[in-house]
Amino acid sequence: MKNDVLKIIAQKAKRRLIGKEAVSNAKIKVISNEDEDFKSKVEFLLSQESVVSNPVHFLIDDKILNNMAENQREKYLLDTLDKYNNLRSKLDTAVCGKYCM
Repeated sequence: MKNDVLKIIAQKAKRRLIGKEAVSNAKIKVISNEDEDFKSKVEFLLSQESVVSNPVHFLIDDKILNNMAENQREKYLLDTLDKYNNLRSKLDTAVCGKYCM
């Protein structure tokens, strides 16, 4: 079921990019940038030696996702991925700044 939701969200985003679907204006607050739980999840993902098969599922909260409207789910997913990328960049910079020359 989880993969179906993500697949539907991705398909709708693609249709919007090519102009076949209206743009939604959902406004929700997902996770604060200072959220230590989210940061620990990202650090855990980055520390794994093996490939994590579904990192998005690991980062999102199923309870929150299941209680949202469809356009809010998409916004939640995209905001979560954006925060992951920003946090990963900050962590990479901090590690590289400490150990890279």
